[in-house]
Amino acid sequence: MLLKMIRIVAENVRVEAELFSDHCPETVSAILAALPISGTVSTWGDEIYFSTDVAAPKENRKEIVEPGALGYWQPQNTFCIFFGPTPASIGDEIRPASAVNVFGKIVGDPTVLKQVSNGENITIDHQ
Repeated sequence: MLLKMIRIVAENVRVEAELFSDHCPETVSAILAALPISGTVSTWGDEIYFSTDVAAPKENRKEIVEPGALGYWQPQNTFCIFFGPTPASIGDEIRPASAVNVFGKIVGDPTVLKQVSNGENITIDHQ
């Protein structure tokens, strides 16, 4: 299978991510078709999220995610990046507000995203 990669760029942070086209094929296809995607960062604990025009169905939804997980939150077409606990977490778990499509993960240390602040511009594009 061809590995699909994207890059995520905020003001002072650049990371790469691998997409899980085998777990969330429709979500990955919708994200790739919409690139480049830009937005304004909101944070919720150690989660970055922003609204998109991407529309994808529910698939591979998780209520607890791993560090570096990329999630698509269907109720508001939101791109989410998880790198630590959120206000909904119990202990050290990483818990979205509600289940998300987990369609990829950050390559390398996702905690560099702690440097990204509310209101920053963020862009997702092909690697």
